[in-house]
Amino acid sequence: MTMTATHKIKKPSDRALGDADHSALSGAPEELSFLRLPDVKSVTGLSKSSLYALIRSNSFPAPVQLGPRTVGWVRSEVQQWAAERIEDRRALQASAVRKRA
Repeated sequence: MTMTATHKIKKPSDRALGDADHSALSGAPEELSFLRLPDVKSVTGLSKSSLYALIRSNSFPAPVQLGPRTVGWVRSEVQQWAAERIEDRRALQASAVRKRA
């Protein structure tokens, strides 16, 4: 069993806040997190070559450079892409049902 890391960063403005100030951010967006390639492949069910082909065609979120030889995908962007695929399928199924009726 292999485990992959999820890297999280906080916005620079969040790092400067003390604990008392942090509670004031309860309505603020969650901290950003990145998925590495094995995680993206697992979430999407796509191969590395398929992912990069979709990126080239602007049909999948591009990775973010995290280091000189390291990239990661923004978790929320990958989740949004997956949610859009589900919505597209549901819309197509609903359209097919309406055409039969």
